[in-house]
Amino acid sequence: MLVSKSSTDLDGISSKLLKAIRSEIEAPLAHIFNLSLTTGIFPHKLKTSKVIPIHKAGDHTNCDNYRPITIVNAFSKILEKIVYYKLTHHLEINKLIHEHQYGFQRNRSTEHALLQILNTISTALNDKKYCVGIFLDLKKAFDTVPHDILLKKLEKLGITNTALLWFKSYLSNRTQKVEVNGTLSDSKELNMSVFQGTGLGPTLFLCYINDLPNATDLLSILFADDTTGLDSDLNLPALMLRIRTELSKLALWFQANKMSLNVKKTKYIIFHVPSKPVDPNLTLEIDENLPGNVHDPNLITTVERIHSKHPDYNSQAFKLLGIYLDEHLNFNYNTAKLSSKLSRACFFLNRTKHVLSPKALKTLYTSFFHSHLLYCTNIYSCTSQANITSLFKQQKKAIRIISGSQYLDHTAPLFKKLGILPLESIITQAKATFMHSIYYEYAPPSFTNTWTTQAQLHPELNLRNANDFYLPFPRIELYKKLPLYSLPLAWNNLGDLCFQHNRYTFRTAHYNSLQPPEPPEA
Repeated sequence: MLVSKSSTDLDGISSKLLKAIRSEIEAPLAHIFNLSLTTGIFPHKLKTSKVIPIHKAGDHTNCDNYRPITIVNAFSKILEKIVYYKLTHHLEINKLIHEHQYGFQRNRSTEHALLQILNTISTALNDKKYCVGIFLDLKKAFDTVPHDILLKKLEKLGITNTALLWFKSYLSNRTQKVEVNGTLSDSKELNMSVFQGTGLGPTLFLCYINDLPNATDLLSILFADDTTGLDSDLNLPALMLRIRTELSKLALWFQANKMSLNVKKTKYIIFHVPSKPVDPNLTLEIDENLPGNVHDPNLITTVERIHSKHPDYNSQAFKLLGIYLDEHLNFNYNTAKLSSKLSRACFFLNRTKHVLSPKALKTLYTSFFHSHLLYCTNIYSCTSQANITSLFKQQKKAIRIISGSQYLDHTAPLFKKLGILPLESIITQAKATFMHSIYYEYAPPSFTNTWTTQAQLHPELNLRNANDFYLPFPRIELYKKLPLYSLPLAWNNLGDLCFQHNRYTFRTAHYNSLQPPEPPEA
């Protein structure tokens, strides 16, 4: 249940040590944990924690640029895991977490969140509409959660009686020390925050932010605290006016829940096809004035628009969950960033090719190069064929390096020898794997009815292509590259492979089908 780690708590105990002495401590621990769960009292001795600040980016002297990772008491981790499984089961079986929350949940990922965002935008663009995406950034979201409001929200989610008492005891009278360069600070008592790095912290945060989508009419798609609001309209000025109103509603929610919106890092994009103009004088503001209070103009802040003609190159696309989105969804900016990462990986491989074994080189390739190709493949592959070709050239370069081949050597036999799929096959496999989850209904419920088979669309007819997905009509060429069209098209081209019901045997069979054929014998 616990991952073996050597990091120690304030008492110098690690999870690795606990697993080593498991047989000696499991009986007394079981007794203590059962008492805790039946009485609703979290042991006071387990409420101490050590915080290690991890630098994210920017100025090293600015505290806001650090992520506080909490190392709780080693024994507390075990009890938290038990409660985490019970809480998660309660939330899942009763379907209490918002359907478009994709963070910290089983079988949900950043790709699922990005697919929903792309599906919404592509539908609007195909209907010749503008689509505005507002990307909200919260200041220290995990660290500013007030315990009193969190407990009320847990009660609304059905956590009552002894269970609620346990969470109240778990959150109260906690203390922490901060460790920097091996030196510990004085102890400080906490009256807010859920703890990053703990088993329960992320799930408690999901419970806290769960009602945020109810505060707005925007389609809200979340990955933990990363929140995207979407709306579309044929009339751009009317759409912007509606967005301003919805942002005011969201500002009220943040204030009521004692959370702070980081307006400087909050951005928006007007997604549109290149042929549809956007008035450069259009602006978007967030009004944080409370109703009934004296109007303060300092609480009205202009939100920065991300667009392709922005004078700052870094503001020509917005990084969301590791993928750069641009206003035309051509993913040129994202391809350039991904290509840069792959180029650096090739440099590392090239520097080590004379000192590492072929096996070690392949491991290095998998870790530093191939992992980038596997992240959100269904998203970045929506770009042009020219961009895909440029990425493939980088992959061929890496393959030649780890196989010790020459610059002009043909790469097809190298891919087969190393057991590595070329980029086009990686993209094909990613599309087929996702659509398998749609066809056999184990994808997140939010994707229900996103794609429809011909049999579902025409149940009265005995169709030859009944198992194929219906392809929506593309009014613009861009639509064919985006997931709503390209994913079902990839599934329809699978043939008999689509009848492999088990996801693991399907992946194996599909992987084998992507392998190049054996050369004919002489």
